[in-house]
Amino acid sequence: GDIAIFMKLLRVPKGDRSYITTDVLLALDGTDKPEELLYVITSPPQYGQIEYVSYPGIPIASFSQMDVARQIVCYVHKAKAVVHEDTFR
Repeated sequence: GDIAIFMKLLRVPKGDRSYITTDVLLALDGTDKPEELLYVITSPPQYGQIEYVSYPGIPIASFSQMDVARQIVCYVHKAKAVVHEDTFR
């Protein structure tokens, strides 16, 4: 079926981390099975990394919508300077 993805800007101070929540990233496919909606990072962020909160310092290559709903995924700003924008796909 069709998948709808809703994204908003996530602001992360230099050297800090911010949780990726459903307010920032939400995918819906109409099945009510968020654990089956998987994000695969094909192009990681340039100035930070995506990681599980319970495994700091270890970048991840994928996570589920359920992980986002549980607030266990975060973006960590790793650049030494202020960066105005970073993206991942």
